[in-house]
Amino acid sequence: MNPPIPSAHRPTDGTTPRRPLRGSSLGGFSLIEVIVVCTMLAVIAVAVIPKVVVVQRQREEKAIVQVEDLLRMYAFRNASGTQQLALAYDRRTGEIALWIKDLNPTDPEGPRIWQQDRLSTPVELPDGMWIDFAAADGAPMLDDAWSIATNPDGSRPRIELEVKGEEKTANLVLENYSAAPRRLDDPRAVIREAIDLDAAGGMFDRW
Repeated sequence: MNPPIPSAHRPTDGTTPRRPLRGSSLGGFSLIEVIVVCTMLAVIAVAVIPKVVVVQRQREEKAIVQVEDLLRMYAFRNASGTQQLALAYDRRTGEIALWIKDLNPTDPEGPRIWQQDRLSTPVELPDGMWIDFAAADGAPMLDDAWSIATNPDGSRPRIELEVKGEEKTANLVLENYSAAPRRLDDPRAVIREAIDLDAAGGMFDRW
């Protein structure tokens, strides 16, 4: 005989309710199912995460190369022109660009003003990347927004930059006599020091 059914749970149609089968997983997952799902997620993570890291590393390397090109343009424009230039960076926007002291479009007869250079393209650092350190002639730039300008006499300071990302870090140095920056973390970089030929007695040496 079936055990008596409490009146609160007794069907009104006179039938006997079916009991759930033993071992049923109604309302949850079995241990095996959980293990299978975790294993699949682990396999997917192993396959996807390295690709994400590689993509991020490539994006950061591209940004470093763009900063190198901007420093190269800074040196070239300084050597070939007479206008003052400035390397400007704003950490809030992640943009580093060249600015030039040029005529004011609204007042050509007035004093020259600083404006973004139209002949160069600003560099927008990717998310998770920033200029962690910058210095001009050894003096560090401490603000979130700074600029390093050439001197009115046409000379320019020695620039040091540390470009830091999640996967890549590069230390760039643009000497005040060099036409291109050097990358200190590159083992192929050749470090050349300035030489005073007159002081060294080599003013007639061929170079």
